[in-house]
Amino acid sequence: MPSLARRNDSTLRQLHKRMEAATDYAAWLNAAMEHDRISGMERWRHKEDSSLYDSAEIRIRYDRLRNLIDGGRTHDLLYALNEGIHGNMGGMGKSVLYNHARAGTKVLIDEYVNVIVEALHCIADAPESEIPLVEKVDFFRRASHCYGRSALMLSGGAGVIYFHHGVVQELVNESLLPHVLSGSSAGSWICAQIGTHTDEQLRRGHFEQLRYDLPTHLNPFRVLAGREEEASPLTVKEGAIDSFCSDMTFQEAYELTGRYINVSIAPVEKHQNSRLLNAITSPNVYIRSAIDASSSIPGVVPPVTLYAKGADGKPKPYLPSRKWVDGSFSEDLPAKRLARLFGVNHYLVSLINPLAVPFVNDPEIQRRKRLRDLVSRSGLNVVKEGLLHAEDYGSRLGASFISPAILFSHALLDQEYTGDINIMLQKKDFRWMNVLFDYSDDSEIQDLIHAGKRATWPRIAQIRNATVIARTLDGILERLDALEFGQTGRKGRHMTAAT
Repeated sequence: MPSLARRNDSTLRQLHKRMEAATDYAAWLNAAMEHDRISGMERWRHKEDSSLYDSAEIRIRYDRLRNLIDGGRTHDLLYALNEGIHGNMGGMGKSVLYNHARAGTKVLIDEYVNVIVEALHCIADAPESEIPLVEKVDFFRRASHCYGRSALMLSGGAGVIYFHHGVVQELVNESLLPHVLSGSSAGSWICAQIGTHTDEQLRRGHFEQLRYDLPTHLNPFRVLAGREEEASPLTVKEGAIDSFCSDMTFQEAYELTGRYINVSIAPVEKHQNSRLLNAITSPNVYIRSAIDASSSIPGVVPPVTLYAKGADGKPKPYLPSRKWVDGSFSEDLPAKRLARLFGVNHYLVSLINPLAVPFVNDPEIQRRKRLRDLVSRSGLNVVKEGLLHAEDYGSRLGASFISPAILFSHALLDQEYTGDINIMLQKKDFRWMNVLFDYSDDSEIQDLIHAGKRATWPRIAQIRNATVIARTLDGILERLDALEFGQTGRKGRHMTAAT
């Protein structure tokens, strides 16, 4: 008769297969919770003590807030919150705390995050006689500024964009989509859709259903080589963008959704700086123009001029002396600029860039092999050095026409591709032909969308705890600004972010 340990191992393997085969988050979570119960990780979640974080500090803080809320002591609660709201109180934000159990982290951490959210609502909902509106607005603006906010950064990756579809759709379904988003190339396509569609529209399965208007009957290699009479890389790109992108400006999109979408573009000129287009830096630029530039792959399609809405409401060239190309070649994930513009201090990354994925390991995974890390970094350095030598050699021989492509490739590899929480395309889900939007049938697209969703599910508990406080602060500020200014509140939020 098999031993209990052997039976448990067999059951855990079956549950792992159930998690892999799950078609939605609810089914995945059910299997994950059962896996934790049998593996003993459910007990680990309920046991507060651990060397990984300061459980005593969090327990004391939780009990104090709980007692103040239950006692209706709003002024004391406001004082307690004024002492500071931290996403990493006592080390509770460490990624390693989410690498043990499948269904989440310590229950105490979940409870502490929830009680902070409840406390914030108590302050916001307190009668004017207890806490005046001016005092509330002052507190929440300071709290938002000190706490910071999260951003979702979507890398470039051409036809494997459908992985992004799965990631974003799952974040939308779970109400976890940050207000700040950035994208370059394929990622900019996703940002354009997020920025011009309301939450209600996105929740209807927008990213599960959308397919790009592309000539699937043509050979992609012949199109790239300019040997197809029906289409060229330029007409294919423009047709695809026309099929999903509206004529909104960044400012108009912000007014519609309240989201700060950002598009990375790179200059053609060797010594010019890349740009991050959004409702603050370029409010009147058309989103379609921005993603047109961010999708212009050097050597494949010509660089483009940006267009903005003029005072007369008509399109006019924006920075007419400059030409722009694919932003992923200079700043695929613009973390520093997002921090400066929007107070972002926490980053979610959806990574599909096929030229970066082979060299990137998720820094959150503590059990990875360090030797493999060393080999990956060494290999990357060899490739980067080789590109620079090739550019120098080609220039000296007079083959300067290859210089831009080599420099762009070096810039692409010489970037940081990970954030605080990383959702990465796995090798088993990647096919090179998909990069060219070459899919055998729609089921292959659906598989890639599902791969994005499946890669997101293990991160949802961590994303929720990392983002819910900032999203609560933003939501309350919008509501209070509406009371203070008699408007939607978005103008106030916009000004807060810009400062």
